[in-house]
Amino acid sequence: MNKLSLATAALIAAGFVSQASAANAIYFTGSTAFRGNSFNVLSTSTAGGGVWDAAPQIATRGNATASKGTDMLFHGNISGVETFISCHWSGSEAGLASVANTTVDNSPFGNIPGAPATFLKTDGTVAYTQVSTGATGSELEATTRQGDLALADTSSAVSLTSTYPFASFGTVGVVPFTWVKNTNSVPNSSWTHFVNITHDQARSVLNFPQQAVLFTGNTADTSYIYAVGRNKGSGTRVNELADCGYPIAKDVLQFSIGGLPFSGGLTLAEVDNNGYESGGDVAKALGVDGSCGQTDPNFGGTGWLAAGFMGLGDASTFPVSPYWLTLNGVLESDGSVEEGQYSAWGNEHLYGESDVISNAAKQYQEDFANLFKTKLGANLGGGTPSAHSSGIQTGFMHAEKLSDTAAPSRL
Repeated sequence: MNKLSLATAALIAAGFVSQASAANAIYFTGSTAFRGNSFNVLSTSTAGGGVWDAAPQIATRGNATASKGTDMLFHGNISGVETFISCHWSGSEAGLASVANTTVDNSPFGNIPGAPATFLKTDGTVAYTQVSTGATGSELEATTRQGDLALADTSSAVSLTSTYPFASFGTVGVVPFTWVKNTNSVPNSSWTHFVNITHDQARSVLNFPQQAVLFTGNTADTSYIYAVGRNKGSGTRVNELADCGYPIAKDVLQFSIGGLPFSGGLTLAEVDNNGYESGGDVAKALGVDGSCGQTDPNFGGTGWLAAGFMGLGDASTFPVSPYWLTLNGVLESDGSVEEGQYSAWGNEHLYGESDVISNAAKQYQEDFANLFKTKLGANLGGGTPSAHSSGIQTGFMHAEKLSDTAAPSRL
């Protein structure tokens, strides 16, 4: 073997290339609530706090805002090695199932999309553009495939794939959530007075629509409030249920606005235990204006309201006042999360396939996961009490959750 061959063999053994003259490809999935934070790191060079040697080529599909796309593809060099990172953000639960190479049963609605996922191709044929519509069939791989890595808003201990032996890269930060009410440019008194939700009230509205008087105490507030939320593939949903004490495995009664999947229009429809695939679609649904002036299709009378639970990247679509609801009288902020005054948040975890650490052929995946975790953790917000960061660095936290379902306690 000549010196060049020896050097190439050494690089392969170190995990910097998967095979001679081939690019590395990493398939990444999971949390839509942390999608924007991930985009910040995956779209940037190491000089700017990202993972690439230089600015990468970027393709996104599914949203006019690149950082909110359902599918993303990044291409460049990492430590001198050509690398593709193909992302399908389908939700934490769907992402974990994708890495476990299994499905999520959402009977009677079929399996959850994205578990396993269909990713953008990593063969160089996908155009590096940002497109608001979804990926075309020619841009996607022909079949679903197992994911390599997934971000999850809760630990695998409470996941639908809890028996799979994930490789854990630990906690990368804290992911906050908030309840948001739907858009009404001409509100009624029920909408105006609906400014807070308690854990008890959250459990009630997740179980069945409730009149606004339950939330406001004003007997004149007779409009019904409907829960709009995510499907079983969502870590946001798990956090929502865990935070308010609603059994995670128990069915909820949710509704869509503008269809499921979202297509637009002020149409309220029962979707039972089903829901939207992404927080972006929950935000779009709640962004449809005018429910206070529409006849309630279920209870009659003029006016109905809706509320949903989402990560702050999607909640930022709405002004904090008057759309974000306080939870048990406390508004979400970096300060209220960090000090343990506000409970709707989770620890963001990074998981990989069971053998990603022990398998030498996957060394490049392990190396990337560790690099990504470091860069992502440093890229998050926190430390400014009045801010509303979509991710908070663990170093700013003065509170902790001892389990996924625990209330915050002081460190």
